[in-house]
Amino acid sequence: MLTTLKDVAKLANVGVSTASYALNGNKLIKESTRKKVLQAANELGYHPNGNAKNLKRSKNDMIGLFISGFTGPFFNQLLEGIQDVVVSHGYELVVCASNERHRMLTERLVDGAIILNYHIESELLKTVASEKMPLIVLDREIDHPHIYKALLPNDKGIKQALKHLEDKGHKDIGFIAGSTDSYDGETRLSAFKHYIKEHNFTTEQSAILRADFTEASGYETMKTFLKNNHHYPTAFIAANDEMAMGAIRAIKEEGLSVPTDIAVVGFDDIIIAQYLQPSITTVRVHKKQWGEQVAEAMLNILKGANADLILQPTMELIEREST
Repeated sequence: MLTTLKDVAKLANVGVSTASYALNGNKLIKESTRKKVLQAANELGYHPNGNAKNLKRSKNDMIGLFISGFTGPFFNQLLEGIQDVVVSHGYELVVCASNERHRMLTERLVDGAIILNYHIESELLKTVASEKMPLIVLDREIDHPHIYKALLPNDKGIKQALKHLEDKGHKDIGFIAGSTDSYDGETRLSAFKHYIKEHNFTTEQSAILRADFTEASGYETMKTFLKNNHHYPTAFIAANDEMAMGAIRAIKEEGLSVPTDIAVVGFDDIIIAQYLQPSITTVRVHKKQWGEQVAEAMLNILKGANADLILQPTMELIEREST
């Protein structure tokens, strides 16, 4: 017997309209109610059917890409890689950057979806994922037979950065982390902590800073640190290039030199990193390659092939003036 939205609402002890709003990510719904509805939908194996006109079709020839927003320079090459592959195989790419409504997901208006949006709850993804609606997540790990992961090898990138600084004679190295809700940011921080402990670095806990991935937050965080600490590490690694940019500006404003007093390494290799003064040593993420590999994996899944092991993109340390 087919499970309906009414069944979900009954199990969650809410109205049908409330259940619908909760599944579509409406912000008017309380978080506790949303979780209750998602849990009920998951328990019942409920999958929204979408529009009647779409029910007649076995496929829509569309792949959805769900991102948290278009801000920041990281996404352009990733999008280009995904689009090139998707379009070349006769599919359309639909890009959704909303954090509130996920109708394309919940009504299964796409044949498959690529997720790089930490605002979308994992429980919702578990609810919509099925054999006919496979998902690839780029920003988390979920145990589900129809949710595949394509994660960056962040640990390899951090090891390359630390090895580079170690070869330069640095043993006291700080870290600028991003916001805690970023999977990539937190795995980079974890890799950093593991490496410095394993190699007996002299990094103090106070030299592990917290910002939010923006240039402004990197600047403010480093400015505050330098004003409040007489001792500072001889080098810092930032979890992305934008924070590295801000940190360098703060270091220079304090009358210190980069890299003579403090060396700085970024992560991602955004285009502007090579044009700054000093130019930023960084870990290059081959973003277009990542997008191509993810898109190829999605198309293979839609054809019924196994994609449990999606290839990881290359990480490459690019040495410039900041070290």
